[in-house]
Parts: sequence; structure tokens; C-alpha cells
Amino acid sequence: MGYIDFGKKMAAPLMAAALFVMPVHTWAAEDFTGLSDAQVYDLGNSFMEKRDYGQALAAYDHILSTNGDWALVYTSRARAKYLLGDRAGAEADLNRALQFEPNLPDVYYVRGSLQYMENDFAGAEESFNRALELNPDYIDAITILGKLYFDTGRENEAVKAMSLAVEKSPTAMAYVNRAMIYAKIPDLSAANLDYNAALELDPKCATAYLNRGMLFVEQHKFNAARSDFDNAIKADPKNYNAYINRGYLSMEAKQFEEAMADFNKAVELQPDNGLAYNARGMANRRIGSYEEALRDFSRCIELAPDYELGYKSRAMFYRNMGEFDKALPDFEKIIELAPNDPVAHYDKGCLLLEMQQPDQALELFNKAVELDGGHTPQFMLNKAVAEAYLGENDVAAADFTKTIEMADNYALAYLYRGTLYSNMGLKEQARADINRVLMLEPDNQQAQELMKKLK
Repeated sequence: MGYIDFGKKMAAPLMAAALFVMPVHTWAAEDFTGLSDAQVYDLGNSFMEKRDYGQALAAYDHILSTNGDWALVYTSRARAKYLLGDRAGAEADLNRALQFEPNLPDVYYVRGSLQYMENDFAGAEESFNRALELNPDYIDAITILGKLYFDTGRENEAVKAMSLAVEKSPTAMAYVNRAMIYAKIPDLSAANLDYNAALELDPKCATAYLNRGMLFVEQHKFNAARSDFDNAIKADPKNYNAYINRGYLSMEAKQFEEAMADFNKAVELQPDNGLAYNARGMANRRIGSYEEALRDFSRCIELAPDYELGYKSRAMFYRNMGEFDKALPDFEKIIELAPNDPVAHYDKGCLLLEMQQPDQALELFNKAVELDGGHTPQFMLNKAVAEAYLGENDVAAADFTKTIEMADNYALAYLYRGTLYSNMGLKEQARADINRVLMLEPDNQQAQELMKKLK
């Protein structure tokens, strides 16, 4: 199903929804006339929460133009600058903050967050620990450190950190954060308990409903998931993720009108968020509105050109429409963005196989198997298919056998190996494989036809 999955790595709080940056607006200094510096600072922070980083920057600039030694404002401005792409300016502001207040924990927290976003995990860990040396009760630093531990494969330390956050500040969000770690380990029972605890503390915690709903989806408890998505929307009518996930549930239930309504609402709420367009594009494709689907996928790419999702959707759209030449650049872009993703290589290999280029397809299937470690039967199966196309029959037969060893009820693997054996004149082995197919899928017409030829 198409539910939102943000992958193993969990973004730091600083990065919340920062993937799609809002347009920059600049306010003139006189717009803050009559407000105290404290009021302007609060206003700047409000702009940050709304992801209006340009206006936040203007607010912080206004304060520092007359109050140039306020370390906390430099720290906040560093966040705004980073999210607007000015990394050097962000680092300069953090250094400036430390000149005025060398023991300000927030500086180290923000610096660690920036390092985390740059995948400098060692540097981030050092910064977060420094923030905690200065303030052992800094809950945000404890929480993000737990996420960092998880990202670097230290699951036990991640749980300990999140548990410490719960102990020091038993809020709904503390339980939600620990539940997210449990869900990824996965320990679904512990995750459920934490989401339940969060909702007992705050019955209107939309994030707890949304995340628990996604957990229910993984457990195929779709009615419970829908109920949680409904409750997330009641608690936060502007929670576009809840609309997207509920829309996917409706789409899988073939309730396309309801799905489209939810996806349209998500687009309305977040017109600059590619996820909403991608979701609506998938619905448009399912109902046969192909021009609208293509437009939505392309809009997703425009909004998030460095994110694979839109390219994947558009590539599969073109491939399914038989427009292979248009699909190929998108598959290539996916590999450029995710060079270590075995699925990216596998998908492009499938396209090249359909384009009658088995030699290039085989290279990609080999890469997919290498990156995957040989754990996915489908990758090995298509590797064998490409080898068979190239006349490498013995190698193909061995790879079909490896596929079957990984999944002994994989009817297609038996069918392909049986077909290969038939072509090689090995009728006894072919009959055994086709009999196995017919045991697994008695109505398989290809197997029935081949068996007639083998008798």
C-alpha cells in the first residue's frame, strides 16, 4: 500500500517539514515598529513554526540590528539561515552566539541538529552531549540524541535515551518519540503501549493517532487505522498527513471518491508539499485520469527535485503506459539520487528488459542483488530471466534454483525454470517444475499449455 514511510532515519526536530521550503518573503524593518524585541523574537519563532523562514530571518535581523549581543537570537537566526540554504551564514551565527554566551546549551543543540542533517553523526553526537553537559534536563537534546543512536545502529542506547526523556518529562510527545523507536526496531507491542499512554495524557494528540494508525496499517488492522486517522483529523483538521493516509486506505478499498476528496484536501492544506500531489497522482492513475496523474507527479518533482518519490511514480506511470523512452530518464534520476538502493537498480533493469536490452538489464540486476545481499527472490528471479535471454542457460538455471531456495512456493520461479528446462531439452526436470506450478496455481494457463507440450 502507499502509506507514508519516512524510512529508518528519523529527522531531527529542527528538520520538521523542512523538505519543501516555502518561498522567501522579506519584511522591511518598519513592519516591526511598535513591538519590543521580545515580541519580535516571538514573532520570528512563530514564522519558523509556519516554515516561513524568510519572514523569521527578517524578524531576527531586526532585533540584531539594535541588540547585537543577544546570543539566543543568533542561534535562532542560524536555524533560519540553514533552512534557507545559507550554511556558512548559519555557522557564523552559531560562532557569534558562543562569543557572547559560551555556555548556552541551545547553540550546541542547534549546531548538532545541523550536523545531524548533514549526516555528520559523530559531530552531532558531540554537540548534543555538550548541550546536555550544560543542561542535563534538556529534553529536546536527549530526544534527538536517541534518534541519532538509532540511526547509527545503537537501538538499546536509543531506547534508553527515549526512556530517560519520558522519565524526566512524561509528556505525550515523549511517549510518541519512544514509540517511534519501538515501531522501527520493531517492537509493535511496546510501541502500541506508548501511543496509548500518549493518548491518555493528551486525548487530542494528533501525532499519536496518526502514528498509531500507521502502526495498525502495518498490522493489517485497517478499520482501527481508519479510526485513528479520523481522530487525528478531528484533533488537528490541518494535519495533511492524516488526510493522505486516510486517502490511501480509501483508495485500497476502491473508494476513489473519498480518496480523492482527502488528497485534494491535503493539497489545499499544503500546496507546496510534493507528498500530497504524489498521492493524488496515484489516485488519478487508478481512476484513469492519466493527464491529471502525470501533472500531479510532475508537480511533486518540481517541489522536491532531490526526492525520489515523484520520479518513481512518474517512471512507473510512463512504463505502464508503454512510454519506455520517457520512463528511462526518471529511472536514471532515481539511481542518481539513491545509488545504494537495490530497488532503484532493479526497477531500471525491469524497464530495460522490456526494452529488449537484456545485457544492460543484467548489469542492473547483478547490482541489485549485490546491494541487497542476495536476500530478495524477485531480484534473483529477474537476474535469471536476463541470463536466459542472453542464452546463459546453465547460469540462469542455477539462479532460478537460488530463487526457489529463497522462496519454495514461488510459482513463477518454477514456471520460468521449467520453461528453461524445456528449451534445454530437459523434459523430466521441466515436467517436475510445471507440476509444482500446477500444485501451487491449478489455473495457471501458461503451465497448463506447457504441460501439454511436455507430454
